[in-house]
Amino acid sequence: MISKIPLRLLNTIKPLQMRRVFAPFCTQLEKVNKTGQKLVKIVEKELKYEKTNYVEDDSVTEFIEESGFQLIDDENNHEVTLEKKVGDVKVIVQFQSRQPNSEEEEPEEPEEQQKKNKQNQQEEEEEEQQETQSDFADFTVYLQKSNGQILCYECTTTQGEVNVNLVSLIKDLEAHKKIPRYERGLQDYSGPDFITLDEKLQLALVDYLKGYGINDDLGAFIEHYSLDKEQRLYIQWLNSLTTFLKN
Repeated sequence: MISKIPLRLLNTIKPLQMRRVFAPFCTQLEKVNKTGQKLVKIVEKELKYEKTNYVEDDSVTEFIEESGFQLIDDENNHEVTLEKKVGDVKVIVQFQSRQPNSEEEEPEEPEEQQKKNKQNQQEEEEEEQQETQSDFADFTVYLQKSNGQILCYECTTTQGEVNVNLVSLIKDLEAHKKIPRYERGLQDYSGPDFITLDEKLQLALVDYLKGYGINDDLGAFIEHYSLDKEQRLYIQWLNSLTTFLKN
């Protein structure tokens, strides 16, 4: 229930007066043009920098030839797919572009630097471990048999080391691909967390996966290519932004 304002207070309230201020159209347009010209210069400078520093890695072709995977990479999409056949099983690996971790640090004062130098070795190792854990790439592996059965591995790679997070059996491959990674298994039971499985079962599942070429070499490739993919998409975005601002 909304309480009523007493009449004695209502009489003291002055009506709200709104003043409308209209800036001349030419002034607004001049401001837009000025900021637009500044933005174009900054974008063009960034674009030139990215194009100059981008170097295509020849090791990508080498890995594809040695691993036997077919690389499927749509330049307008952040998804990347690797496919190959091993016997009657189709191996599908999917991952996405990812942004690099920020390596910029704020300048430290001399006293702060001295304190940092006094840190013991254990603290430094903990910091390095935290940085390593934050630099990772997720990917999904589908092992699709000719009879339609599909085994799915949700994996993470860090510094070329592949770790399995979840193993599940799925029915619809295309429907599963559309589900966001961290929403998979929320509705239906898709198996326990991999780390909770018996150690022998964990090792056996990992060895089975390695038999299809899902190894540390693949992990290192995914880490590198996901960053390379993001950089190419960023250059493409800068190009599109430049076109918008100039036309």
